[in-house]
Amino acid sequence: MRPLRSVPRSTAVNVAPQTAVAAIVNDADRRLTTLRWGLRPNRSSFNARIETLATSPLYGPLLPYSRCIVPADGYFEWRLLADGSKAPVWIHRADGEQLAFAGLWDGDACTIVTEPPNEALARVHDRMPVVLPEDAARAWLSATELPPEEALALLKPLPNDVLVFHPVARDVGNVRNDRPELIDPVAEPQAQPSLFDAR
Repeated sequence: MRPLRSVPRSTAVNVAPQTAVAAIVNDADRRLTTLRWGLRPNRSSFNARIETLATSPLYGPLLPYSRCIVPADGYFEWRLLADGSKAPVWIHRADGEQLAFAGLWDGDACTIVTEPPNEALARVHDRMPVVLPEDAARAWLSATELPPEEALALLKPLPNDVLVFHPVARDVGNVRNDRPELIDPVAEPQAQPSLFDAR
C-alpha cells in the first residue's frame, strides 16, 4: 500500500459533496485516483452511517468488495455556540500527519463512513468521519473480499488525543472560497448578544 504520508497533499482546501476528491481504492494495485464525493443516484450519499453500513441496500453490497480511503489534511465542521449560532472549526491530527477516512467506492464515486463522535469531538458535532490508523488502513484496502463483520471490526473510534481543532473564519461556509488561509486559526467566536440585552 502507498504510505499515506507519501500521498500528494491536495491543493483544494474547501471541498464539498459532489466534487472530486483523491482516494486510494482497494483494487489489485491499490491505486490513487480521483472520485466524486457522493454515490449516484442518491445525492445525499456522501456520508455512510456506520450503524447501518452492512444492512443498507446502497452500502451493504459495497462493504465486502469496494472499500477505499480518502486522505485529507483535516476537515471543517460547524460547532454550536451558546447562543444557538454556529461557527466553523478546522479539525486535524495533533501530530500533523494526514487523516485516512474510511470510505466505500462505486465506479467513479465514493462515500465516507461516519460514526458517533469520540469524547473530544462531541463538543463540536454529533458525527465524525471514521479515521483509520495505518494498520487498519492496510487491512481496509485489502483487494480480497472481507466479510462484513471483519470489515466493521476495523472501524474503531479514535483515541481522544489524536484529533484537535481550532476556530476558523466563516468564509469556509462558501465553497467558492478555497485558499490555504482558510485553515488558519482565528479568535474564539463570541456568542451574539441577545436583543433583550440592549434594553
